[in-house]
Amino acid sequence: MVRSSLFALAGLAFVAWLAAACSDDAAQPAPTATMHPPLSLATLTPAPTRTPSATRTPSPTPTPISTATPEVIDGVEVRPLQIGEEVELPDDVALIVWATCQPCDGPSSGLYLAYRDASGQVRTEQLSPGESPGLLPPGSGPIHNVVVNSDASEMVVDVCTRGECVWIDDAGPDAESTLYRSTDGGVSWEELGVLDGKHYPVAMTEEGLVVRAWGPDTKWKYEYELFPSGEPLEPPPGAGEERPQTLPDGELAWPTDDGRLLRGDGSQILSVGQGATFWNTVGNIVPDASGERLALDWRESVGVFSLDGRPIRAFSSQSPLGVASWLSDTLVAGNVRIQWQFPTGTRATVIVPAIIDLEAGEAHPIPHPFLDQPLGYSYTVRAAMRGPFARVVNTGSCLSVRAQPAMAADALTCAADGVLLRDTGETREVEGVTWCRVVTPAGVEGWASAQYLER
Repeated sequence: MVRSSLFALAGLAFVAWLAAACSDDAAQPAPTATMHPPLSLATLTPAPTRTPSATRTPSPTPTPISTATPEVIDGVEVRPLQIGEEVELPDDVALIVWATCQPCDGPSSGLYLAYRDASGQVRTEQLSPGESPGLLPPGSGPIHNVVVNSDASEMVVDVCTRGECVWIDDAGPDAESTLYRSTDGGVSWEELGVLDGKHYPVAMTEEGLVVRAWGPDTKWKYEYELFPSGEPLEPPPGAGEERPQTLPDGELAWPTDDGRLLRGDGSQILSVGQGATFWNTVGNIVPDASGERLALDWRESVGVFSLDGRPIRAFSSQSPLGVASWLSDTLVAGNVRIQWQFPTGTRATVIVPAIIDLEAGEAHPIPHPFLDQPLGYSYTVRAAMRGPFARVVNTGSCLSVRAQPAMAADALTCAADGVLLRDTGETREVEGVTWCRVVTPAGVEGWASAQYLER
């Protein structure tokens, strides 16, 4: 059984708590939609030539169609996806990256934020809750699993805090893990509750976290329930072993072993083609900004579908691919597998972040800075934030984001040092203070003093 602390997952008061640290609570207005600057392949910077000890062996040209994917999906041709040239981390894009020991099936090395600072330098910062002083007890284990919205507006991590938590085999009898939640891009964390070591989160819904565990009698048989209520969650008939995903309307999408996605009532959402499978997918269903299209990955393939299940385009490769977050109308941040030689001389197959063009059918690896100081063999993008960014600095605690550009205005929230706020570009001078209109990772829009912003 799952054990939880007392909290209500829907409507948690974490943001309100931060606001109270600086001023009285105030009602938060609905986030205002702000257009992002366009991002295109033409704006990406090719990676410079590296030293021989850190070079990539080009992936072979993919065969026309992977054996795991049909040649046509509902009348749409499945085209080969090419591995393009390496590129630098784009400006005004921040990636949430999970470093793991794949393919050794071991624990993660941590959750990281990668972005370019105001000077244009690439920075990587660890976002593990263990970085928050006093949050984790001594001897806490690694991150067990991560559930993140595609825009990083909310993320939940599951940290093994006692015993041996389940990876491939059963958990130890004394195993225990703790859930932590962040709504500011991973800078600040709050404890949600405690799970036994065999449960771990796989999706977020309005009703709570979806957690799953090994079945008590059969290997590779999963059981699901909602956290914190503990209410059992029964997959629809025909659902396979891959984890469910959350759709834009909040419903769960359950993968089958024959390439379909089902709603909870068993009705079909879409199909990626007869003979295809979601087994071993990197695993994401990502809505675009309009909410009218879905990017998803399965096996060695990626595709774009309308919300009513019609395929728009699809691509197949020889290597596993993953999508994580839309960056523009055609580009998504995701993952691709390449061959790499580390400075130690070790050669390995690694998974690195990539920019995937879902119109042209090209995936451009972003090996740096992730492979410069290797932490593992898999660097999976879980979410992406779009800038331009204004980083909170030098407050000693947090920066009030106010409803109006005035010191007397209500504080909507308080952003901790290190939080990346989205800079809308609008500024005002009021009573000798320069105010910037910003948007928090959780979507709260307001005004903050430029004195405490690195832009």
